[in-house]
Amino acid sequence: MLGAMTYDPRLGRYTAPYGAGRASLTISPRLQQGLEKLLADYRVPVGAAVLLEPGTGRVLALAEHSERGARGRVALSPVAPAASVFKIVTSAALLEKGLTPEQEVCFHGGRHRIQKALLSDNPRRDRVCLTLASALGKSANVVFAKMAGRELSADLLRAEAGKLLFDAAIPFDWPVEPSPAHISDDPFEFATTAAGFGPVKLSPLHGALLAAIVANGGKFVAPRVVDAVEGGAAPAPAGERAVLRPEVAAALARMMATTTTEGTARKIFRRDRASRRSPLREVSVAGKTGSLADANPYKDYSWFVGFAPVDDPQVAVAAVVVNERLWRIKASLVAHEALKAYFEAEGGRVVRTARAR
Repeated sequence: MLGAMTYDPRLGRYTAPYGAGRASLTISPRLQQGLEKLLADYRVPVGAAVLLEPGTGRVLALAEHSERGARGRVALSPVAPAASVFKIVTSAALLEKGLTPEQEVCFHGGRHRIQKALLSDNPRRDRVCLTLASALGKSANVVFAKMAGRELSADLLRAEAGKLLFDAAIPFDWPVEPSPAHISDDPFEFATTAAGFGPVKLSPLHGALLAAIVANGGKFVAPRVVDAVEGGAAPAPAGERAVLRPEVAAALARMMATTTTEGTARKIFRRDRASRRSPLREVSVAGKTGSLADANPYKDYSWFVGFAPVDDPQVAVAAVVVNERLWRIKASLVAHEALKAYFEAEGGRVVRTARAR
């Protein structure tokens, strides 16, 4: 079992006890310390940011902060509802059924909550029409509730969630608490869960792995943090497996790209394309936001999971922030700063932004 990590200034890297030896870790000191400082400076009540390489599973940052001192439990625990990040699972299930990103759905209402009446077609009132791709980028709740009710079943969505690591053990060098997903057989509860309003929770590491699976063309590569072990043998890689068909992952990647070009994170990432100095100026980013609030006690949950560049993924990211009524930063900006730091610090290859289709 891997012990707690500490920074060794002599080596200029993070290490941790491992068996009879000491492990050198894959964690980037610049990224880890920069993200820890960001979360602390904004006095985030509870938050975390994870960066990893999709193709290798190497974890580059597992930064977290809690004003309550819950250190070591945020990045690897399902600390927040998955919210609209679960639309990634629903999208994958719809694509597996044969729907395309260009499939158009007309609807009305549902910006803040879903009512049963909104799930039935109403030609007189359904005046907003979106493709499935735009609906994911804009996180259109009614579109996903409608489409899930028409095209999917609770069993199908449960199976898709299982493939994408919900209610599953995630192999890692430290224990990871599984992300629970309760999907009801009740038609209305099922539809609202598919849209991101159900009893589904997510850990930040799992969020980064969701993005990494899409970035990898549908393959799950187990995350790892041990680089080498002095005085012992390093753990064997946990391997990889296909969980989505490559064409489904490719379509899902295009859909997720709309989040930063026309969707819920467009304002944050638009600034980079107008700035000559931003390391993200020519980097395309795919992602999915999520937001949800609890009333008593009040908690505001925000998520961003994604990867970049879209056409040549080098890094996957997940950020979660749990705020109180007065807040200073949300997850999309944390993820933006994490990606910015990666391409600035790690010298990532720049790929020109592809137009989402």
